Amino acid sequence: MHVPDGFLSPAITLPAYAAAAPLWALAARRHLGRDAADALPVVGALTALAFVVQTLAIPVPGGTSTHLVGVTLLALLYDPLLAFLCQSLVLLLQALFFGAGGVTVLAVNALAMGLLGPLAGWAVHRLLRRRAARAAAFLGAWVSMQVAAGAVALVLGLQHRIAPEYFPVPFAVSGAALLAPSLAVTGPVEGLYTLLALALLRRADLRGAA
Repeated sequence: MHVPDGFLSPAITLPAYAAAAPLWALAARRHLGRDAADALPVVGALTALAFVVQTLAIPVPGGTSTHLVGVTLLALLYDPLLAFLCQSLVLLLQALFFGAGGVTVLAVNALAMGLLGPLAGWAVHRLLRRRAARAAAFLGAWVSMQVAAGAVALVLGLQHRIAPEYFPVPFAVSGAALLAPSLAVTGPVEGLYTLLALALLRRADLRGAA
């Protein structure tokens, strides 16, 4: 799901950084202060786990693969801004040490996978959790994956429209390639991952595992 370096022009990457920068500052101010110190062990462990699950490729038809994101769990436990901050860190490490994504497209990937997806999942969970907590967690994680994949597809489609020399694949092709695996494979697996993680956190009696 990562957009690689070189696929997007500055006309897209620079506005993405302009949008992401104040959100990074707000998230850091809210979640890296002294008041948040008690949550850091759990947050750090879940961020590390998200890093790991994003490196695990899930084969899908067509000879390609997809992967989980894992940070919607942080949005459900705490809030979407923390998910955004943690996913941004994961993406930065992946770009610097593994060549996944890239620095120029970091803000685009972070906004799609770290903010828009988890924010949508958080909203679905908040809407449904009093009626059916487990279904709310599963659906929240599933929706998060669809929104993230859809956001990446829309950005790539926009790039193809304004400067196809950066990304020559039309939206109909790239959108289907991103959304079909997300709808049928990654979304359900992300939902199961989130349910399992919440159950384990609840059993360990850690904060927020509701």
